[in-house]
Amino acid sequence: MQIENNRLIVRSLTKDDIDGIISIRNDEKVYEYEPSFLIERQGSIEEAIDKISNMDLFRDKQCILGVYEKDNPAQLVGIAEFYDYKASGMIVSIGYRFLSQYWHKGLGSSCVNALLYYLRNNTKVRIVTAHVLPINKGSSKCLEKNGFEYLITKKEDWGHGELEDTDVYVIDC
Repeated sequence: MQIENNRLIVRSLTKDDIDGIISIRNDEKVYEYEPSFLIERQGSIEEAIDKISNMDLFRDKQCILGVYEKDNPAQLVGIAEFYDYKASGMIVSIGYRFLSQYWHKGLGSSCVNALLYYLRNNTKVRIVTAHVLPINKGSSKCLEKNGFEYLITKKEDWGHGELEDTDVYVIDC
């Protein structure tokens, strides 16, 4: 899978991306606002990349992709994901995370835009959600900039020991 817009390329990860995944895994700031159980953090890097590179959204109910700036397509700068796909309701959730050196540069917004473009033009998905810790104001702004609306705050398991308040955003696709 490959999605492009004017700033980014969002594509399937391969074994060539191992160094980039290692950089993301080693940047603790990346996971400050993220669940502890993300696939790229589980097991060895080789095991993680094998799982990720073989994912299919419709078969596996999730798909993890690499994010690259268009002017440097070999450098992995982040990870985007579709997850919790429900065919019966044509619903999917999206997520994203970037190396901390790329924060506050508009890449998150550009990534969300690319993910929505893909869903609108290549799937029958009708509802997209995103789940954000309330403290992550940057991600909330990014979602709102792309047309998402705040729906509810609910308790969710982010793998940190206790259920956490989570803001859920939604957009019609």
